Amino acid sequence: MADVSSTVNSVVAGIVSLIKGLIIFFVFANILYATGFDPVGGVVDLVNTFLDGGLAGLLALLFLVSMVG
Repeated sequence: MADVSSTVNSVVAGIVSLIKGLIIFFVFANILYATGFDPVGGVVDLVNTFLDGGLAGLLALLFLVSMVG
């Protein structure tokens, strides 16, 4: 049973790492290449969401920080 648990944990950790890498890749790709999106404006909107969001902003900030670390 412990072997199955460790296998599931390693698969989930691999999927989470892949998703984090894809998110970081797409953010940097948006900064490097001219797309229809403004990366600086997106960061400003994100910060404003945290500041104006109350409890939801706090939870979103905690989620973002947990993904970075």
